[in-house]
Amino acid sequence: MKVGYGVYPLQEMELKFGRHTLRIEKESEVFRYIRESDDGRVEKVLASREGKIAVNPVEPVNLPKNVTNYLEINFRNTLLIEPGHRKTFFTTFPVEIGVFTTGKGDIELIDVFSNVSLKYSLYGDPRNGVVCRYWESELFTNLPERNPLEEGVMRISIRNNFGEWVEVSRAVFNVYLMKIYYSDEMVFSNAEMEILSKASAETKFLMDTMRDGMRKSVEVFTPRKVPVVTKRFFMEWGV
Repeated sequence: MKVGYGVYPLQEMELKFGRHTLRIEKESEVFRYIRESDDGRVEKVLASREGKIAVNPVEPVNLPKNVTNYLEINFRNTLLIEPGHRKTFFTTFPVEIGVFTTGKGDIELIDVFSNVSLKYSLYGDPRNGVVCRYWESELFTNLPERNPLEEGVMRISIRNNFGEWVEVSRAVFNVYLMKIYYSDEMVFSNAEMEILSKASAETKFLMDTMRDGMRKSVEVFTPRKVPVVTKRFFMEWGV
């Protein structure tokens, strides 16, 4: 049984991702995809003669259904940052794992699952706010070690462009342009936050990876599938 993210030939195999076991079985002229865990069993038939199976971390907003494209990370240790100062930290984010099949033509999403529990929040007021996938994390000054099947590591550069000290307790992102990279040891994403006032900021994701040799994840929300994309998210309901 193999363990780990990667791209595999479409053939009979068994993969283990935490509490989830994936199997590809050949049956006559088709393949059968099966995922089993304590959540139950998912089974799909793949009518493909050849191709590949890609398993990698994806944007963490797909479960239980794609109800939002926003991710809120609440910092357990609040940051106080002086005017004009930029500082880089590390935080964590929840990992969802996507399974894709590639054959003739397009890449198709087969399944998404996770080894961590789901929480959602409302950022802003009930009338105009946005629903977010909610996650809590420390703000680390050094790169933390995490189980790549459960948590990713985000490098976040925070700059205070406001003329006064600002207290920062969270960051909210639009994940449409989230870039995720992975290896056997780490899931990684890169972002920045520009503070505009004591209650507002802009966030966006960056393209850079953490280390040479990390692979870029196949994305659920590609620019082709999401034609209208805002690169930044304006946090207008508090930071």
